[in-house]
Amino acid sequence: MQDLLWQLQDTDSFTVYTTVAFVAAVFWFIREMIGAPALAFIAVPFLMAGGVLAPLVFRNQMITLSYDKDANVAAMTGIGVLSALVALVIVRWLLACLKDRQIRNTKIAPAAKLTRPTR
Repeated sequence: MQDLLWQLQDTDSFTVYTTVAFVAAVFWFIREMIGAPALAFIAVPFLMAGGVLAPLVFRNQMITLSYDKDANVAAMTGIGVLSALVALVIVRWLLACLKDRQIRNTKIAPAAKLTRPTR
């Protein structure tokens, strides 16, 4: 854990700026195109974490996508933000399936049986 903190401290500004650009694009997409502003605000910290941590993971695994350092950082942050977005979509889908199952298993009496008796 301490090693991760030291690596995060060494993160350069280009990685952060690239991540912010990708996160802003995804934020706008979720907010305007999908129409879910609350989900967009909730997703921002997870997307930032994915974008900043992806280059660290790639460097630790010694994976290089390009010989150019800037292109490599841009590709890695894009992959990190995209993987965080996929993880958020999967979690959201699983929660919707769980809610649907809970609603389906609820035994609700039909409205016709709940009518008031006449006097």
